[in-house]
Amino acid sequence: MIKKYAVSAALALLYSVFYTVIGPMILSQDISADRSMIIPFTVCFIISFLFIRILLFLKDKLCIFDKKLRITSWLDKLGNRRLFFVVWIFIFLSWVPAFLITFPGVISYDMISQLDSAVNVITSNHHPVLHTWLIRVFLRFGESCFSSYEAGLGLLSVLQMLLLSYALTRMIILIRKHGVSDAVVIAVTLFSAFWFENACLSVSMIKDTLHAAFLILFVCHFTAIVLSPDEYRTQKRNYILLPLVGFFMFASRNNGLHIYLFSFAFLLLLRIREIKKAGRFIPLMLIGVLPVILFKIYTGPVFSALNIEQGQVREALSVPIQQLQRVAVYNISELDEADRDKMNYYIDSLEWIDPYPGRQYNPFCADPAKSCFYSNNYSEDPAEFWKFWFKLGRRFTKQYAVAFLSNSAGFWYPDYYGFSYVMFNNYTVDELTVPVTRKSIWAPEGLTAAYESLCLNSKWREIPVIRVFFVPAYISWALLCVIIYARRKKAYFTKVLPLFLPHIAQLGIMLLCPISSFRYAWPLYLIFPITFIGLKNEKAL
Repeated sequence: MIKKYAVSAALALLYSVFYTVIGPMILSQDISADRSMIIPFTVCFIISFLFIRILLFLKDKLCIFDKKLRITSWLDKLGNRRLFFVVWIFIFLSWVPAFLITFPGVISYDMISQLDSAVNVITSNHHPVLHTWLIRVFLRFGESCFSSYEAGLGLLSVLQMLLLSYALTRMIILIRKHGVSDAVVIAVTLFSAFWFENACLSVSMIKDTLHAAFLILFVCHFTAIVLSPDEYRTQKRNYILLPLVGFFMFASRNNGLHIYLFSFAFLLLLRIREIKKAGRFIPLMLIGVLPVILFKIYTGPVFSALNIEQGQVREALSVPIQQLQRVAVYNISELDEADRDKMNYYIDSLEWIDPYPGRQYNPFCADPAKSCFYSNNYSEDPAEFWKFWFKLGRRFTKQYAVAFLSNSAGFWYPDYYGFSYVMFNNYTVDELTVPVTRKSIWAPEGLTAAYESLCLNSKWREIPVIRVFFVPAYISWALLCVIIYARRKKAYFTKVLPLFLPHIAQLGIMLLCPISSFRYAWPLYLIFPITFIGLKNEKAL
């Protein structure tokens, strides 16, 4: 009894510290606490503790993860195959209004540079070549068959909708197969269908959409391997599907490789005691390595043959670049001449601090700092860079911590949602290499205004309870709570925790992103329902 309340109190304490103390300090960039924080902290702690206990009480009493409904027998009679297609069609049709309103899709985010590459020459993997190539193929198809670029991109939107709705359906059927209550299954289905984020991003011309679809499919395969490795290895189709899903997850977004490697590496570590049984899974292990090999060939010899360069290394160094730039802004007078020269060597001339406001330090977004970073100088001697970074980190540990917390604020502080919008309006025609414009097929004023408001209006991010679906920090806290409360006395580390490895990897990637944008947290929302398998039948704390 004491233990279960202690865990709830610890979670409430941690959340309250970040919400009422650390968060406001980071938002104001004034790293000093005062007595005025005591009352908000106390109130937040009490409310958080009571909320956690009530939530757990209702969960245990209602048994929402195990209870069968009257509709369960009907769904069983329907059969998994027919149920799959019913759910898939339902989700897909629910997104059709967004497609008709935004046709041919939302032309925003990275489309200025991607369209230019698609109609000219693809020279860089800064934006995934696979996605840029798809844009090229559909543009040319639309122009040749329909004399319309919009028609081609409209078909690409349909492809994205089909893939994403298929992946979500695959996940929904999986959690039902593993005993999650139909009450939860129905709730996940309705959420997948009607959450504005899914509808709008399914028709957005961005790499995130394809990556999200393949990430969900990978998580489904990984979950099956964790829960039923013997059953998984006996299904021969998995020896084809896993390499394909893995490869396309990597090719649609580079950090997909990191999620894949992290998940399997830690699964092996957590089950190292079962190494004697590894002989049965050698074919599966070889197939697991195959997508990595294919991706290395794709980004190596294939890219070289096509004269395609890898994206600049600075795209993966948002956090250390931000940390160095913060030191350059606030502590430059404390650096000796050698360190100043070294800083200039990596981060442009420090003269940019005052005369170039467009490149000024933004603690909540690493893009300005990255634009000042010399990737070539880093590549000449990466070890020297990290030696310099570590040296300054020992001297300015507080500034490093503040830089990291500021850059990732939107993923842990619920009251910071400056980048939680979802782009709904297109770039103007004069901004694009190809004159693509919105040609809505059906756009009732009220529904269009509703989508635009949901995507862009901050009022939704301020409404209690509702804001959970708009502010990405909440999904991070939800994952932490699930990981803690899903623990069991036996087999937690070998049977339950492995289910969360892709989620942990995705959260880690979010924290290392250049900006705490909602679309970077979106994949974690999508794969979160898998965690319900870990909660099923858990022993109450």
